[in-house]
Amino acid sequence: MINPVLPQVLRVLRQHPEGISEYRLMKELDREHLFEEQERVGGDMLPLYRKHFLIMNALYDLQDILWEEESRVLEISPLYIALHDRQGKHDDDSEPAWYPLLSEYYLDWDYYRTTTEEDIDQMMRELREQHMPRH
Repeated sequence: MINPVLPQVLRVLRQHPEGISEYRLMKELDREHLFEEQERVGGDMLPLYRKHFLIMNALYDLQDILWEEESRVLEISPLYIALHDRQGKHDDDSEPAWYPLLSEYYLDWDYYRTTTEEDIDQMMRELREQHMPRH
């Protein structure tokens, strides 16, 4: 599947050389009405999950593309996404060690297609349990 928001994500990244948060990136793409299809999937969390997935999928795709085509490093985290020029410490043939396990998840379109509202509820419960203080 080709990510329908990839070109717009790249454009917004280029407009923000200082970096941008995922939230702000999502809001800018929302203003362009790029997520109307995701809004129709129903449920409370599934549309947000799908928007997030599309953005992260585009970012991880762009990470490889920008390295190969422009020798630029794309730093990805929910709070800070930024394009950087290649640092001198990298050889021409060596890529930065950027591929976290999350990239494997977000590059697999099966998660986008098959994740349900119930799956998201379960993920949220597990996250809350992990972060609850223990007495």
